[in-house]
Amino acid sequence: MEMKKMHYSHAVGEFNYHIQITPAYRADVFRNERTKNLTKAYLVAKVEELKLSLVAIEFGPNHVHIFLANCKNYAPCKIVQFLKGFSSRMMRKNHWELFRCDLWGDKFWSEGYFARSIGETTSEAVEHYILESQSKHWS
Repeated sequence: MEMKKMHYSHAVGEFNYHIQITPAYRADVFRNERTKNLTKAYLVAKVEELKLSLVAIEFGPNHVHIFLANCKNYAPCKIVQFLKGFSSRMMRKNHWELFRCDLWGDKFWSEGYFARSIGETTSEAVEHYILESQSKHWS
């Protein structure tokens, strides 16, 4: 995907992030297809609510990579807070039975995260990594 500078009323630039988040205890909760699909649906819903552009999202058995564009209104830490907070609340409230044996306590996600800003020179590489190289985790 070709990234281009966005023009806003008082800013010009690229505001794109590669984010990786991990379930608590790095549990393999996404081996369960239903857990993976529901988590993805909640993450996508929050991205849409925040009016961000989702370039790519893909799961490993114990983590998820998200490539977001058009993030000028939010710092990466706030985006992660919104995504993890909403999806964790919805998964625990509505689907606890799917992963209660893998996760204990009152959390779905681990405390940390990985985030990197993405410019046009590396956007294709990041998109490829997220979409194509996660299969190595499933063997």
